[in-house]
Amino acid sequence: MYQATIKEVIDFEGIGLHTGEYCKIRLHPDDSYKGIRFLIKGDYVPANYRYVVNTKYSTDLGKGDRVIKTVEHLMAVLYMLGIDNLVIEVLKGWEVPAMDGSGYFFYKNLKKLIQKLDREKEILEIKSPISVKNCTARIEALPFDQFLAEYVGSVEGLLKDCRVRFKGNAKGLVFARTFCFDHQVEALRKAGLAKGGSLENAVVFGKDGKVYNFGGLRSKDEPIRHKLLDLIGDLYLLGKQIKGRIISYYGGHSLNYDLVKSLADL
Repeated sequence: MYQATIKEVIDFEGIGLHTGEYCKIRLHPDDSYKGIRFLIKGDYVPANYRYVVNTKYSTDLGKGDRVIKTVEHLMAVLYMLGIDNLVIEVLKGWEVPAMDGSGYFFYKNLKKLIQKLDREKEILEIKSPISVKNCTARIEALPFDQFLAEYVGSVEGLLKDCRVRFKGNAKGLVFARTFCFDHQVEALRKAGLAKGGSLENAVVFGKDGKVYNFGGLRSKDEPIRHKLLDLIGDLYLLGKQIKGRIISYYGGHSLNYDLVKSLADL
């Protein structure tokens, strides 16, 4: 398999989920084989785990005073489309636009712009089992002959120990929106988060699985699919495609980051 970039410049803009600011990014083709990089105020911040500065409710990258929040949805789409080289210029704000809270708009517009390059992809092969865990969750990385990612999770009043899987079909994940519970909203905003969150870019649950959004869920397991989307986006901070099976049991951004650091030592 060969590396890829995009054929032409493309912009994405909208409200930042956590900052509430108007944000605009511009994606530039890049054949320098330097991977995916954010260009912020004239300085490059690589989309690499070494530059992670926050994993609480989003994955944020930074270097000095250059910070870009909530990179995971875009990174997941880039991984699934096989795009390895890109300059993402941050024109306004300091967050990747939320769009509709999923990866759909990134996927829809980028899938037709893929440009193959001459160098083969870098592959990280998992040759022996690795596991990371905390008090409530764990993630396993196992040998496998291709990339397979799974997520097991629950939503109170709706789903219990639901398992979803990605084995190459991006359309099965990109539509899944970020989500929260109604009782979390006030605390998030007091913490300076979710300032741009709304029913236009997030699913909000109430008691017993109630969905506040008009039209309901896009699939019954949409929130679990979104957690898998997040996982894939965080994994791509390794800067390589993965050959192996990743299974997350109730994991989130912080545990994803722990796994990435463990895999980086292979």
